[in-house]
Amino acid sequence: MKNEFRKMCLNMNRFNKYYYSKKIGWQLYDVCRDYKNILFFIPMQNEVDIHWVLKKLRKEKKNIFVPFMEDLSFKMVKYQLPLKKKKFSILEPVNKQKTLVKIDLAIVPVVGIDSSFRRIGFGKGMYDRFFESLGYKPDVVFVQLRPCFSKNILTEKHDVRANEYISFNIYKRSKNERFNNFSRYDFIRSRGFFYSKKNGYSKV
Repeated sequence: MKNEFRKMCLNMNRFNKYYYSKKIGWQLYDVCRDYKNILFFIPMQNEVDIHWVLKKLRKEKKNIFVPFMEDLSFKMVKYQLPLKKKKFSILEPVNKQKTLVKIDLAIVPVVGIDSSFRRIGFGKGMYDRFFESLGYKPDVVFVQLRPCFSKNILTEKHDVRANEYISFNIYKRSKNERFNNFSRYDFIRSRGFFYSKKNGYSKV
């Protein structure tokens, strides 16, 4: 069921990516202003384009870090140009020096989320292993171009759980272990996908 949901989310069209990314970016920027040390990501083709957010926050003297792939997980390195394309077409800084700075916030891309507010990613487990080895829990914000939500719980306890979720015309905050406060209106205005085992998935 999890693989079916992941495939559905990945197959969503991404027309108007620039427009969606701009709106999401401003919401993300507002969240980040209260933090100093932030783990971001360098977006792939199917993810929110946040390059301008990174640039703006760096000008404001925020410490920006990004993943650098290492074995089955990644380490944090300082975000700086130039970027080089690596495995899975992921862009990474040339700098390989691991940072020991303690981050306040992590911005994490998702393929989808379920009602426990946990992440469905590409299935590699890199973020799960990273957070498990971190030794502390920073605030976590999930970002996604268009919402893809499963009413059924598809994740496990070790999967990354967020404090907040941002997508096109959607901003949600997790308040407890069971998260299920998406409404039909949310999906209408965000052009998202809703999935449940009983009803299959629907686009509204």
